[in-house]
Amino acid sequence: MQTFFNPRSVAVVGASAKNLGNHVVLNLKTGFKGAIYPVNPNYPQIEGLTCYPSIDAIPGQLDLAIVIVPAQMIPTVLEACARKGTRRVIIESAGFSETGPEGRALQARCDQIARPAGIRLWGPNCMGVVDVRQQHFFTFMHPNIRREGLLPGRISLIVQSGMMSAIFLAELARRGIGVAKACSIGNRADVDECDLIEYLEQDPDTDVIALYLESILRGRRFTELAQGAKKPIVLLKGGQSQAGAKAAMSHTSSLAGNSRLLKSVLSQAGVAMADSIFQMMDMAHTLAMLPQLNPAGRVAIMTLSGGAGILACDALERGGLTIAPLAEQTRERLAEVFPAWMPPANPIDLFPAVAQRGRVVAFEKAFAAILADPDIDLIVIHYVAGIDAGVPDIQGMKSLADRNQKTVLFWLMGLAEGKRLVSETARNAGIAVFDDATRLAECVATAARFNARKAAAESEPPNAITPPSSAAAPLSVTSPLWDEFDSKQLLRDWRIPVVDERIAADAAQAWSFAQQVGLPVVLKGLAPGKAHKTEHGLVKLGLSDERQLAETFTALQRQMDGLGRILVQKQVAFEYELIAGFVRDDQFGACVMFGLGGIFAELEPDVVFALAPLDLAAALRLVRALRNRRLIEGFRSMTPLKQEVMAQLLVDLGRLGIAYPRIAQIDINPLVVRAGLPMAVDANVVLK
Repeated sequence: MQTFFNPRSVAVVGASAKNLGNHVVLNLKTGFKGAIYPVNPNYPQIEGLTCYPSIDAIPGQLDLAIVIVPAQMIPTVLEACARKGTRRVIIESAGFSETGPEGRALQARCDQIARPAGIRLWGPNCMGVVDVRQQHFFTFMHPNIRREGLLPGRISLIVQSGMMSAIFLAELARRGIGVAKACSIGNRADVDECDLIEYLEQDPDTDVIALYLESILRGRRFTELAQGAKKPIVLLKGGQSQAGAKAAMSHTSSLAGNSRLLKSVLSQAGVAMADSIFQMMDMAHTLAMLPQLNPAGRVAIMTLSGGAGILACDALERGGLTIAPLAEQTRERLAEVFPAWMPPANPIDLFPAVAQRGRVVAFEKAFAAILADPDIDLIVIHYVAGIDAGVPDIQGMKSLADRNQKTVLFWLMGLAEGKRLVSETARNAGIAVFDDATRLAECVATAARFNARKAAAESEPPNAITPPSSAAAPLSVTSPLWDEFDSKQLLRDWRIPVVDERIAADAAQAWSFAQQVGLPVVLKGLAPGKAHKTEHGLVKLGLSDERQLAETFTALQRQMDGLGRILVQKQVAFEYELIAGFVRDDQFGACVMFGLGGIFAELEPDVVFALAPLDLAAALRLVRALRNRRLIEGFRSMTPLKQEVMAQLLVDLGRLGIAYPRIAQIDINPLVVRAGLPMAVDANVVLK
């Protein structure tokens, strides 16, 4: 990757006196200090530079070629690069896999030329590379965006779309947010997001990595990189809706994949998932500016409006942050500026203090009192700008906060010019500024979660994972869709608890087993190819006497035309239902799933995923990641789920799935909970 960002010489194949080929040359001339070689047989010179008819005609070594010629010409250009010994090529031309079968064949042809020659390809269908700090613009981005003044910063972008990368840069500059590098990767014939995350993780100019992707080619590798990353990663994922996925296919030939699985797996790996462009920008900016935020996230709010304080409390608590109670010493110091009739509390409504002591005195004394409070990590200042002259000493506030190991943020309102001045001053001082309390809370919660995860990773050695035995017993069934009985026999072999059950050849055997395990029992018809038995009327509950059982047995045989088997099962009383599963995903490989079952799954799916195999710590995090986890923690006097037992079940389920590469899917639904212990009462195994 180093040569893509820091070449000694660059050729622009398709350079011209106008349009995109001209933009690349102009952008290179802005800050690149190495040799620039325009290549086009139709020009003797371009922008004062000697123009060469071909790559072969360029004198000396050529590190990087930026190519912007019609797609059909690219193979010839790559062959010339191979002869020249140029090992890095950025293809900014479109017309490849995003256009259909012919484009895919052309992209494959480029790969066939590049690989044997040791050429790494960036793109095609991309906008290339921008390094704001070094002023390297290896891109056809319009020079006006560059001229607007891109701000150097600590955030690096990886953007699948070409034009979106330019839009991101322009919008970040407008919002006063700096950028280190921006990488537009397009169709990713070779270089992809994983290559760049590895590079940026070591880049001294990058503190935060933000991505817009329409798909993830190597989901498992991406997740492993995120799990081990020392820097925060923020992802905005396009193509999550049906229409968005279809549009992504025609844009960069991206397969969207399972968006729920992707979001869950990456969230478990520590990736901050954004829902919009501006949320992604604000999250990345906050993470870059709050590297030392205490994961506890104990907040004090300063405001001149009681209503604003209430709204800030609501937003921050929704984000999982704590509105800290003020220490006794803090309340005593605040009482010195507050009227006697108003005892100080958090949020700190300064309006009565301002009325009594004036704005400057009230604000400075309150700020000093909060800085001294040992139980506060973060100070949110709701500030209304432009209603009086001057700007507070924001740099002084930042210095005091740093000395006291506190973090300061502004929730800024007011008149336009006043807001602009305060915002600019605050950002120059290294203080993040927000227009909205909800966005502030989202971003601060993201920073707190990242720091909590980083602290846990540094203090807790990972649990060892026992790999599945390579000598796992052969699968007992070879048909693609296993029935419930065979599926649960496999689960039992891997220590996953299952309900007492037996295949009965006739009603007499069924009754004999019922007497052994206790009444009532359930009869299930296991008809070939009918995994959803309830929908086909093949599940009969609450059978308590011999005659009733015999009649039901006969009816099920008749219903299945004598082709299936009949399973007799102890009917288990339980408190609530869960679901668990294993899936071999196209992008992420082997994954384990856990969630709430029964009516909860039907009303609003609450399921989470993680890569398999899991260690016990990762499985416990998965169990505790449910939105509605209160249900399994003893909601309304129900017995809490024994979480360590559930976690071990998920560990075993992941090991089972990995041990048999032919297994595509395992569904355990429902997984009932009785006395806090999980038990599988229905399951299905699906083979590739």
